[in-house]
Amino acid sequence: MKINNNTIADIRQFNRFYTNILGVLDKHVFDTGYSLTEARVVLEIGMMEQCIANNLVDKLEIDRSYMSRIINKLSKDGLVIKENSTLDNRTSLIRLTPKGMTLFNQLNERSDEQLVRLFQGLSQNEIKEIHASMMFIQKKLDSLGRI
Repeated sequence: MKINNNTIADIRQFNRFYTNILGVLDKHVFDTGYSLTEARVVLEIGMMEQCIANNLVDKLEIDRSYMSRIINKLSKDGLVIKENSTLDNRTSLIRLTPKGMTLFNQLNERSDEQLVRLFQGLSQNEIKEIHASMMFIQKKLDSLGRI
C-alpha cells in the first residue's frame, strides 16, 4: 500500500510536535542529568523491581553493548545494583538501590505532572478524546509488530 506524501509529512510533523512537547530531545530528562534512554532504563527496572539485562534489551530494543554501558553508568552512580542470580551464576539480577528508587519516583512524579500541565485547560471530553485516540494508535501500530 502506498501512503500519500502529505499523510507522511503530517505524521512526521505530529511526531516532531509531540517530542518537542514532551521534551524528549532535551539532553537531560527533567533536569535529572540522565538521558531519555537512561531514564527509561531506570523506569523499567523500577517497574519490574528486578530483572536481567536481556529483559531490558528486549523490552526497550536497545543494543546489548549500549545497555551494558548504561547499566554500568547507573551502577557507578549508585542507582542500580547487580547481584548474581541464585538460579544461574552466569546471570546478574539488576535492581534499583534506594537512591535509584528515589530517581524512579521522581521520574514518575514529574512525568505525571507534565501530562497534567499538558492537558490543563482541556475539558474532560477533550481529554477522553485524546486518550482514546492515543490508545487507538497504540493498538493499531502494536498489532502490526515492530518495523
